[in-house]
Formats: sequence, C-alpha cells, structure tokens
Amino acid sequence: MSGGFKDSFTKEDTKEDVLGYDDTAFYYFVVSVLTCIAVPWTLSFLYSLLTHGREADSEFPRRSSEFGSKYKYCQTAAMVEKVDKVRADAKRFTARTALIYLLQAVALCFIWACIFGTMTQLGHEKEIQKFDPFEILDVTPQSTGSQIKRAYRKLSLNYHPDKNPDDPLAASRFIQITKAYQALTDEIAKRNWEKFGNPDGPQTTKVGIGLPRFLLEKENHLMILCSFFFVIVILVPMTFICYYQNSRNFAVNGVMIETLQFLGFYIGESARAKHGPELLAACAESRSMGTKPWDNAHLKKLTGHVIEHKKRVFTFPAVMKNQYLVWAHMQRQRHLMSPELQRDLDDLLRHSMKVSQAMIEVACMREWFGTAQGMIEFRRCVVQALDIKSSQLLQIPNFTEKQVELCHAASPPIHSLREFLALEPDERRKLTQMSDTELLDVESWCGFIGETIVQASIATDDEGEIVCGDVATVTVKLFRKHLAKEEALGPVHAPFFPIAKFEEWWFFLVDSGAKERIVHFERVTETERCHEEKLRFQVTKAGENNLVLHAMCDAYAGLDHKVELTFHAHAEDELVRKMPVHQEDEDLDLQPTLFQQWMGDLKGDESEEEVGSGDEAPRGPRRPGRDMKKKKEEPEEEHEDEEDSDASSSGSD
Repeated sequence: MSGGFKDSFTKEDTKEDVLGYDDTAFYYFVVSVLTCIAVPWTLSFLYSLLTHGREADSEFPRRSSEFGSKYKYCQTAAMVEKVDKVRADAKRFTARTALIYLLQAVALCFIWACIFGTMTQLGHEKEIQKFDPFEILDVTPQSTGSQIKRAYRKLSLNYHPDKNPDDPLAASRFIQITKAYQALTDEIAKRNWEKFGNPDGPQTTKVGIGLPRFLLEKENHLMILCSFFFVIVILVPMTFICYYQNSRNFAVNGVMIETLQFLGFYIGESARAKHGPELLAACAESRSMGTKPWDNAHLKKLTGHVIEHKKRVFTFPAVMKNQYLVWAHMQRQRHLMSPELQRDLDDLLRHSMKVSQAMIEVACMREWFGTAQGMIEFRRCVVQALDIKSSQLLQIPNFTEKQVELCHAASPPIHSLREFLALEPDERRKLTQMSDTELLDVESWCGFIGETIVQASIATDDEGEIVCGDVATVTVKLFRKHLAKEEALGPVHAPFFPIAKFEEWWFFLVDSGAKERIVHFERVTETERCHEEKLRFQVTKAGENNLVLHAMCDAYAGLDHKVELTFHAHAEDELVRKMPVHQEDEDLDLQPTLFQQWMGDLKGDESEEEVGSGDEAPRGPRRPGRDMKKKKEEPEEEHEDEEDSDASSSGSD
C-alpha cells in the first residue's frame, strides 16, 4: 500500500473529522438536551395548572407563620368578603393567564414532538458505523475483481475532489472509496481490515458531541453564520443590557432609585402627613403610569366631592391625577370612580407601602422625628382609607359620621380608638345604636384588634451604673394580649386597601429636647404574641437624661404608645470602675509562662553542665516580680558582704 494513502489518514489530517460522518451522536445529544428541558418544564407546568389559584395564599396565608404560630384572621363581613374575592380572582383564568398557559402547552408539545421524532430517527440509524468496503463500494462479497474495479472507478469519478472543490463531504467520501478499494485489492490492507476492522491496522477511537451533517453543507453556511452573529453579537448582549438596566433602576428595598433621589431632595423637616399624597403621586412609580385620554372626563365626576388639604406644587398631569386619586381614596370616594380610575388607583396603592417606608427611612436618617411621625400617619391613612382630619373611630366597621357624633356626645365622651376598645360590649351596643349584624362585626373587629402592651427598660450590659460614653440598651417588650399561645396576628382589617397588609410597629427612641431628635429607631415586622427588641445607643451627655420611646403602629390610628425613660449618667471622672479580678485569673498569674518554662529548662541544663554533681540543685524559672525583688536585695547583700570583709580584714590586722 502506498505511503501517500496512509499519510492521508494520519491523526494530524483535518479530513479525518468528516470521514464517515455519522449523525447518530448528534441525535443522542439532541434527545438528552430536550429531555433535560422538557421533563422539569412539564412537571412545573402541570403543578402550576393543578395548583392554580393558590397564589392568594402568599397574601392571605392559610398556614402558620415561620415560627409555627397559626394566623388569626379578622372575621368581619368586609374582610371575609375581601379575602374570598382575592382567592376567587386568583382561581379565575384571565385572558392573559390563559394565553400564557396556551403558549407553554404549545411549546411543550413541540419539544416532545421533537424528542419523539429524534427517537424515531435513531431507530433507523446504526448504533456504530463500521468500515465495510463492500457497502462503501456497493458490491457483494461474491463480486469479482473486475466488478470491484468497475464500481471503484464509477464512484471515484462522482466524488473526485476536482469535481466537488467546495464539498468537504465529497472529498471525504472519495478518500473512503479509495480506502475501501485498497482494502479489497491490497493484501496487507485486506489482512488489517479482517483483523482490526481497518485497513490501516489498529486505530484509536474518538468520542465527542455530535454535530448535525447540515452544518457542513455549503448552502447552509450563510444561514449558520447569520444565526451565530445574531445570537452572539445581538441577542446575548441585549439580554444582559436589558437585565442590567432594569436591575440598576431599583434599590434593595424594591423602590426605584429615582424615587429615593426625589424623596431625599423634597422631604424637609417640616413635612407632615398632608404632604404624603403629593409625594406619593410624584414618585417615579406613579409618574411611569402616565395618563389616558379619558382621564379628564372621568375625574370630573369627583369634582366637588374630594377636598385637597394642601396646595399643589407639581403640575405634571400624571402627578396631579394620581394625587387627586389618593385624596379620593382617603376620603372614601371610590364609588364615584370609573373602573379605569379604580384600576389606576389600585396600581398606585400597591406601590404605596414601599414608597411610604422610604419616606419614613429618609426622615429617620436625618433624625427628624416629627417628619417620621407624619409619614407614618399618612401610611396608616392610606391603609385604612382615612382622611387626615377624620376621626379615628371611622376605622371601626360600619361606622359613619352619625356613630362618631354619638360617641362624642356620650358621657364621658369617646374620642380615641383606645377609649372605644376599653368599653364593655353592652356599653358599645347602647352607644352605637346599630343592628345586631353590624354590632357582630364591631365586636369581631374589637376582638381582632385587642390590646397591645408595650414596656421598656434601660440598662448597660454587665454594669450597674451608666457612665458617659457607655453603650446603653433599651429593651422593648411588645405583648399582644388578645392573642392566644401559638397564635400570630393575620392581615390587618383594611377593606378599602387592594392588597393584604400585615401590622408593623416602629420604635423611636427620641431625645426630649427642644428639637425632638431620633436617637435610635427600629422597624418590627413580627406578628407573634410576644416580641422583644433591643435599641442600643451611646450615652453622650452626663447628668440627667430624658428619653421618650414612641411605639407607633403603621396600620391603625390610635394605638400608639409612649414610654418616658429617665436615667442618670456619671461623668468619666466621677466614677472610677474597678475591674474585678477572679481568683482563677490570680492563680493563673502565679503560673510560669511557656517561655519562662523553656528558659528555665535551658538554664537548668547549663547549670547541670557547669556544676555537674554539685551541692546546689538547678533553680526553676522565676517570676518577673520576684526577679526584680531579688535584684533590689542584691546590692544590700553585697554591701553586707563588703562590711563583713572589712571587719575580717581589720580583725586580721
């Protein structure tokens, strides 16, 4: 067999990749990839289809909280209707939801069809493509030499590289035909093929991920290049850029960066609850909602029914519209809104909790307690649909201005929510003059709100006295008396608010000076029966210190607590603290250190070498204090030795 023929089949030859090209590996690869995609996607699709409607459990959870406590729900008619409506809407298939499910089903059917078709194609393919010269030349084993030569000439003319210069498969086919002819005519090649399955002798096997045959066809090169260019140069960078642009627009708390910048610039120390509607309407989330052509016609129906307690500052159309909607919501004028305005209002209220929390945090960072208090008041007015100048009693179910007047005219008059909750059920029945059904809602609501006790104490860790410069700790204990053991408070009673809202408490430690400065603050989101929070701050003023702890609820007006804390802080030079020394530390101080022990061993070895078997035993290590004492005594001993030597010398003289 010629050497040139063998050189064309060496490992360095680039034509070896296309020689005897086999699509079987590609089919296995496609089936594996599609199966890895189809199986989890199908299971997820079926699970979401079977559990459709349970998304409402994230807002109104049926199960217990993370601490294992069972949620207690408000059983008023309005809240039961709200919860049932949310769960029913979650189960209903909207046009958008149905379209999403349909597209997923079509995609899954297409993927499974591809898997089935590929598996069918695998059934027609050979498991392993072997070198068979008879099959390559399309002759039988009984063919004569002339028939083999005739078949070789015919095929070699069809697949000669000169006739197919741009077809790599044709070139490889020609090499394979030549190799098959050599295997049937050359004795050495034939012997190698019969023994090793290859005319060149024993060969190594290469295994890799198969690629489809059409990638090597000339007419597909332009399409493959364009697809590669589109995916690598356009699709991947654009996906990354869109994701990056979307993520960089939001802060960690879910509020847009533009909103935080706006609030940081416009919120001042004089901002109060009446500024809240305009600040909410001017945030980036609100402005992105835009306006619609029919908004002016629909807003005219609210004219004369909505009162704005603050003069407008911003004249941007979307800000003016949303500000008007917020005031209408707080004054409970939703029934006058068109369905389009109600949807816009609900979208805005879904952003209101995050935005109002950002308002409070901006005020806290600047230590403005009055501003933070005003923003919390605005937050609970939004939750309860309560006007800024309205009575707290309108939070009670079925309460109108008539019941509020009856409470004010009572003896003694009832003005606050806490005073109303302190009444007995019979007293509330006589006072409100409601029907039995309405009174049942009122009693259910009172049992759900209940009584919350807040206690606070101040101390320093491991110290009996407080000294200027210490870090003091205010321990705040919140106890919901109306909850039973292993029970947590469920979503607040807010029938006018579109989403579920859980109760939160804000603890403010305020310096009761001329300017009420926030010393420390904490936001408590736990709804368990008992909760303990620690507020730590550094004492900076010596003498009498007067602090006030304000515990404010962000869901209901009238449940706030105020605890005064007074303590005396000593100056640093007034009280000198002695560090207590334990007996174990004193005993440990008497023990030699490892270095001293090591040095003592060395000295002991040196003394043994010098003295040998002398009278004095080697001394152990000494403590530094004793060594100093010994050094102080040495001069006196030397002085005594000198006197003795003088006396002996004088005596001898």
